[in-house]
Amino acid sequence: MMRNKVAVFGEALFDLLQQSNGDYRPFVGGSPFNVARSFAKQGLDCCYLSRIGNDDLGSQIMHAAQLDGIQLPENNRSDKPTSLALVYKDENGHPSYQLYRKSVADLDMTAEQLLAIIPADVEVFHTGSLALVPEMIDVLTPVLIKLKNRGVKISIDINVRLGVEIDHSQYVGAIWQFIALADIVKVSDEDLHLMGLQDDPIYHAAEMLSVMNDGIVALTLGEQGAFIITDGLTVQQDIIPTRSFGDAVGAGDTFFSALISELLRNNALHRFAEKEQLQQGLLFGAMAASLNVSEIGCHPPSQQQVLNALALL
Repeated sequence: MMRNKVAVFGEALFDLLQQSNGDYRPFVGGSPFNVARSFAKQGLDCCYLSRIGNDDLGSQIMHAAQLDGIQLPENNRSDKPTSLALVYKDENGHPSYQLYRKSVADLDMTAEQLLAIIPADVEVFHTGSLALVPEMIDVLTPVLIKLKNRGVKISIDINVRLGVEIDHSQYVGAIWQFIALADIVKVSDEDLHLMGLQDDPIYHAAEMLSVMNDGIVALTLGEQGAFIITDGLTVQQDIIPTRSFGDAVGAGDTFFSALISELLRNNALHRFAEKEQLQQGLLFGAMAASLNVSEIGCHPPSQQQVLNALALL
């Protein structure tokens, strides 16, 4: 049976999670890398394209990718260091970050180098998060345009973070340029707030469609659930409570990647999909996120684990 093929570009880093005693516990992370791990566990044929550092942390990322069945291009290592993120959690388990992102391995790429390693039969190209910075516009823009012309779906998770750039307005401006090239975008209420878009998040998420071409927006609202918004439909899904809460690290990554996987399997990754297909995708993503937050750190479930949990509803 042929598997759907996807490719991911963006940060693979180490999350150093602060513990209650003040120590830091290391986890392989980075939003795009979490998405790649989830795609692979969902049974998709997934290739992670960003360069990985030659340092010890990079070797651990390589090992994690291989364990999860993620494909890696040959000779795709970088002498630049692996990025770090210090992760602080509030009393509700929600994370905040201190980022170390200058001159790092996962951004050590030109447009020509990236195009050369993208599989010819890829169906979805996913990027986002810390790759959506001004310095990457000249790298990613020609790549996304060429892929769109080939019929590849472009998936972007905005995942806005404070402190990524000194000039936050330039950072937000770069994000808007990438949104215009996307087929499906994930945005949270927090992302919208950090982009300077206040008040009604559903309104602002829907407004993103005006800069996209036949796009889809997936909006997450924390405890208020998630939405899929197209020009013709708005579909809502409540969160699925977990029996034992660990933390929310990687919950959005798991939700979005599981949503995309389910839509892709059902040939519904387009704005003309039926409402029932979009609803099923949202439900599938919500259950995947629920399973993820039952553990500490990001641990995306497999397709079968999600199906087994849905069968118990």
